[in-house]
Formats: sequence, structure tokens, C-alpha cells
Amino acid sequence: MSDRLSPPAAPADAGCELPEAQAPPSLPDGPDRWRVFREPLPPAPLWNPPDRKRVGLQAGHWLVEQSPPELGRLQPGALGGGKQEWEVNRDLAQRAERLLEEAGVEVDLLPSTVPIRYRANAFVAIHADGDPAGAARGFKVARPGFSSLPVVDDQLVAALSTAYASATALPRDDEHISLRMRYYYAFNSRRYCHAVAPGVPQAIIETGYLTSAADRALLLGDPDAAARGIANGVLAFLKALPTPTGGGSAATQG
Repeated sequence: MSDRLSPPAAPADAGCELPEAQAPPSLPDGPDRWRVFREPLPPAPLWNPPDRKRVGLQAGHWLVEQSPPELGRLQPGALGGGKQEWEVNRDLAQRAERLLEEAGVEVDLLPSTVPIRYRANAFVAIHADGDPAGAARGFKVARPGFSSLPVVDDQLVAALSTAYASATALPRDDEHISLRMRYYYAFNSRRYCHAVAPGVPQAIIETGYLTSAADRALLLGDPDAAARGIANGVLAFLKALPTPTGGGSAATQG
């Protein structure tokens, strides 16, 4: 298991000078004010170079205090069972990292700030949830609402959902998939520099509720099962990727 937090430096042309986007002043206050950032991205070619497969596993909220100014509004995450969310997320990410590396996959273990225009064969943001009422439980997986690869991203979501359910026996909590999941900041390359590049399959998984005693029994008591579910889902997805034909990517319809 490596201690690498980011991949090798991106090419010079992969830099980003986007200012943090502001909502156009012509839009009224209210939910529609940010509609411009929820429009689908143009279809992009699948990033799938003919090399050893590489995956980014982000431990949500980890090192959030080191976020750049454009991500200054990030929050520290949920609490439960005497643990902060980032501790649980990092533990699961490290365990999944080990399993993936044993299977021959290169893994970047990423904190809350992802590298500028990050690229890999798949990116998975790992989180745990919280419910103030303490009643909700289960896991959920989502892909970007403005995906440049909706069909491929749906395949990643399906692979993760199937494998995680099988490994953990947790119920699915799809009814609570939120806008914050679907429009997660690391997916939003239109608004942020520190975001995953278009063309990279992306998903976010909420692995269970820290505020649920039943879910904590898994997340804290049997984290290897949760990590195995994540790793198995990623491996199933990578196995189904098309064989690269050269040139670094394969065209994919959005």
C-alpha cells in the first residue's frame, strides 16, 4: 500500500486558470441561480490509455483544512461512534487501495483536494453519511449529474452498487441520493480547477451512516468488507472497459 497522495505531475497544457465561477447576475436568487452549472458537459472521449490501469480513490474530507481558496467552503463531514468521517473514509480508501494494488491496479490515494484536471481509468470518492435523527441507514452510489460520459458512469455506479451490496449486505438508500452527491465539487471541472477531467469515469459512494449503530457495525467493526465491496466494484468496472486501440483514448458516446 503506497503513501502516494497524487499522481505524477500533469502535462504543462493541463494547467487550469479558471477563476471560481460566479452565478450570472441575470439569474434570480433561489435554486435556479446555479442552474448553469448543472447543464450536461459536452460528450468527451473515454480516457483509457493502453497502459496499466490507474484508479483514484478519494478519502472524502481528508485534509480538508489544506484545501485551496476555490474549495474554501468544504465542510469537515459527519461524526459517529467516536470517529470523524475523514478517518473512516481514509481507512476504507487505504484498505481498498491495498486490494486493488494486489490485483495489479495502480492507485492514487487522494485527499479532499484532487489534482488539477485529474485523470485515471476511474475516480471514486469515498464518504460516510450522517443523519441528525439517527434513523437512516444504508449505502448509495451516484455519478455526476452533468456527466460527459453518462453511459460509462452509469456502468461504474452499477458495478459499485452490486459489489458493495454483495460484500456488505447493507440496504441501498437510493431515495436519499442528493444534489450534493450528483453535483459533487470534484466532478465539477466547469467550476473548479481542482476537479476530475471530463472523459474520466466518476462516482461517489456513501458507504453507510456513521449515525446508525447498524451501519457502524460494518464501517468500524468490519471495514475490510466495505473495502472489498469498493475494490470489487472497481475491478468489475475496469474489466468491462473496452480494449484500447492506441492513441490514449477510445471514443464514447454521451
